[in-house]
Amino acid sequence: MLIPSMAAADEFPKRLTLETLFDSQELRLDEPSEVTWLPDGEHIIYRMGEGSQQILWIENVLTGEKQRVVDWSSVMGELSAQRPARHTSRLGDVNSASRTRLAAVLSPDGTVLVGSRADDLFALDLASGEAHFLTDDPATEIYPAFSPDGKRLAYVREGDIWWMDLASGEERRLTDRGDSENLLSGVGDWVYEEELDVRRAFWWSPDGSRIAFLRFDVSPVGVVPITGSAMLYPELERQRYPMPGTANSIVTLGVVGLDGGAPTWMDTGSGDFYLPRAGWTPAGHIWFERLNRAQNKLELLLADPAAGAARALLTEEDPAWVNLRDDLRFLSDGSFLWTSESDGWCHLYYYAADGHLIRRLTSGEWEIEEVYGLDRDDKTVFIQANRSDPRQRDLLAVDVAGGAVRSLGSAIDGSHSALLAPGGARLVDTWSSLDTPPRADLVTADGTVVRELWRSGANLAAWDLLPVEPGSITADDGSELYSLLVRPRDFKPGTRYPVVLYVYGGPHSQLTQNRWGGSIHNTFRLFADLGMAVFLVDNRGTSGRGHAFETAVYRQLGKLEVADQVAAVRWLRGQSWVDPERIAVYGGSYGGYMTLMCLLTAPDLFRAGIAYAPVTDWRLYDTIYTERYMGTPENNPEGYEASAPLTYAENLQGALLLAHGSMDNNVHFQNTLLLIEKLAAADKTFDLMVYPNTRHGIRYSQFKLQFHRLQVEFLQAHLFDEE
Repeated sequence: MLIPSMAAADEFPKRLTLETLFDSQELRLDEPSEVTWLPDGEHIIYRMGEGSQQILWIENVLTGEKQRVVDWSSVMGELSAQRPARHTSRLGDVNSASRTRLAAVLSPDGTVLVGSRADDLFALDLASGEAHFLTDDPATEIYPAFSPDGKRLAYVREGDIWWMDLASGEERRLTDRGDSENLLSGVGDWVYEEELDVRRAFWWSPDGSRIAFLRFDVSPVGVVPITGSAMLYPELERQRYPMPGTANSIVTLGVVGLDGGAPTWMDTGSGDFYLPRAGWTPAGHIWFERLNRAQNKLELLLADPAAGAARALLTEEDPAWVNLRDDLRFLSDGSFLWTSESDGWCHLYYYAADGHLIRRLTSGEWEIEEVYGLDRDDKTVFIQANRSDPRQRDLLAVDVAGGAVRSLGSAIDGSHSALLAPGGARLVDTWSSLDTPPRADLVTADGTVVRELWRSGANLAAWDLLPVEPGSITADDGSELYSLLVRPRDFKPGTRYPVVLYVYGGPHSQLTQNRWGGSIHNTFRLFADLGMAVFLVDNRGTSGRGHAFETAVYRQLGKLEVADQVAAVRWLRGQSWVDPERIAVYGGSYGGYMTLMCLLTAPDLFRAGIAYAPVTDWRLYDTIYTERYMGTPENNPEGYEASAPLTYAENLQGALLLAHGSMDNNVHFQNTLLLIEKLAAADKTFDLMVYPNTRHGIRYSQFKLQFHRLQVEFLQAHLFDEE
């Protein structure tokens, strides 16, 4: 079978091709990026465009009047031209996470944006459109943060916290790691960033006189060597990466004044634990969360920033694990809101400042997904939840005094998310569905839709995109499992088609959410255009269905997840339009792991599989993620052995395509090397593709077109019998 070429895209309506998906901008949605409210709560600032065509705009949300601030791409180009790249940061030697590029930060008065360019910080004046560099140092500055009054800017440089007086440009170092490359202040180590979402790890006090920060001593953590393919002698990247049962970084919480000097260290307790969240209360106390290493006990504590003494406000415990959230919100009087899954569903609770429960605010067999914040009077809290359907996301307002819940925005099915304005008078409701590309409405605090702000996808009208159909099947234990299906084009019920079972299946994932699927759904549509149905199922262990559904996989990853995917295959084999002998399984990362587990533990069900960047033994993944679900190799040896694809390598029967990035610093290439060793020892044949100088996200890398062409050719070769 031939792969559609660019020529096919000239037809009308247009059909998907590999080139249009992965080598052009034809399907890019025309939507704004980095939308931010200005302090007045009536204007938003955002960028529109892509690459060298980005414009920065300010828009009055009430009238729709727009002001062109600057050609962002031109300004960034001019800044880059002023400074050659001079990156000399030592962070890469001790903490080689691929730092997420954060959006530029807005000053408290809404007049200046500060961001990073050419390894230095710049400031863009929104009134004049003029930009200038704030720093001039060979090292890289990251994570800028304004003081509450906007007069100072703090940031991290080479593992230390600095601050600058913006009027004079004078800089001052607040922490000093000296010659040690093993100390990091104000920035998370690799595993904190990857698994706990800790990036910037410092916080200004409410009065701007002090900074609280986390310090990481990474010296106990083992090193994974990573190298590229540069000529003649590739550089060696030394990544501090803690594997299950091994030592983590030693983390402490300190407070330092703007004059520097010795920090005051908070009493965070003894033992092996994580400090995943911290900050300041409105009254100027330090709050922090302490999570034990087993991750089944989470405490919220309050500390005196002057003396360091701390006391517990509340404690969460769970037989499996406690999910870490970002939902803590303090009210002006010191009372606070907290979400808990103590009854099996994530709901909102209101506590007094001393930690005693005042009242529960929400209840029912549905989950809060996110807490956005409160209104100016602390009377209403705005949340995202899946109250109407586990696959949808609704915007709700909850009355703090009585717990009354009301819906916000349009009642159209789909997934809604909010950007709450300062003061909480209005919000931007961005939403989409399986068949509706993202759009946004302006909504008031009482739930009224004022006007449409923007909608994307006008360019998609010319494309003949196949529908994505929601559905469900039944698991062996009777659980309803949600599914999605993309049928082949010109589907004929009497014809038997090959099927690709796309899998992810890991904790905190949900493939069947009712939202626009972007490039991944378009990839499924391309497969379907080639005559292959695509089927997806959210197995036990995934999110949105309550804590019991999620924690069913505790200490036995790969068991129930595979059982549910096998149930999906049995369902497929019972459909008159499915060829039961032509089913493939495909996924990456956790989905690559699941692909291998399906192929190796249920080999009779699959003709072929594609696994990219797969975990092949959980002893090779990081401490925080793996131990949360599996415990340690010492206290769960049988679980680790049973959960490893390496254990079942000799069972391979179908065709297998393995792909991995040579510089993957999330799931290391070591995983695939060890699987190759096992497969070769068992005299198994398979296909292998290694992408040089590529990290974890192969499908987004510079090789994305070739990678997807390789997949299509592999599936066609093994799912379509020669005539």
